[in-house]
Amino acid sequence: MSNGRKTRYDYAAREAYQSYDVAEDYERARFSSLLGRYRYRREHNAVIDLIDRVPADVTFADCPCGIGRWWPVLARRANKIVAMDISEGMLRYAGEQAANFEVEVDVREGDAESLPLEDGSVDYVFSFALTKHLPLPVQYDVLAEFARVARQGVISTFSVMSHLTYEVWRHRNIFESFTILPEQLEWMAAAAGLRIEKMNKCTTPIGVERVVLFKKL
Repeated sequence: MSNGRKTRYDYAAREAYQSYDVAEDYERARFSSLLGRYRYRREHNAVIDLIDRVPADVTFADCPCGIGRWWPVLARRANKIVAMDISEGMLRYAGEQAANFEVEVDVREGDAESLPLEDGSVDYVFSFALTKHLPLPVQYDVLAEFARVARQGVISTFSVMSHLTYEVWRHRNIFESFTILPEQLEWMAAAAGLRIEKMNKCTTPIGVERVVLFKKL
C-alpha cells in the first residue's frame, strides 16, 4: 500500500512548473538553442542506453512525468506507463499527449515523496531531473519510495560529484542545487534495498548529472 507519509521539507521545486504555459513552452525553452540541442542528444543517448537494458513489456511509473517527453523512450520497453506529477499544468498537458500515445498511459496526480501506488505495483520507476532539486534527506526518501513501488528496479538521475569538484561547487552557493558524492549515492541505494547496475553521464562534459540504473536486491 502507499505509505501515506506527509512531506517533511519545503523547497522551491515543489511549487515550480505549475503553469500550463510552462508546459507548452518546456522543450522550446530548453532545447532550441545549439547548446540545448546538444544537451538533448546527450540526455537521450544516456537514457536510451539504460532503457535498452530493461526487459521488454514492462510497466513504468514516470515521476515526475512533466509533459511526457520521455514516453517515446520508455515505449521502447513499456507496455504501460503510469505518469505522475504534482503540477496541475504539466498533468493537463500530459493528459492531452497521452490520449493518442502508442502505449497505454495512465496520467494521475502523484508526489514522489508519497506515491499513490501499491508496493511492487510497477516493474520500474523512471525519474529524470528531479533529485537535483531535493535536499539530501528527501533524496533518500524519494529513492526509497521508488524502490517500494518497483518490482525490478529504478532509473533515476542524480547530480554526482567527485570530492574535488564538490569542494569547488560548495563555495559557489548555488541556490537549491543539491549534489551528492559517489559514496552517498551508494549509501542511498543500499538504504532503499537497491544496487547500482550502471551509471551514465547525461549532460555536457562539465556537468554533473548522471542517470543511474538501480536493481532491486
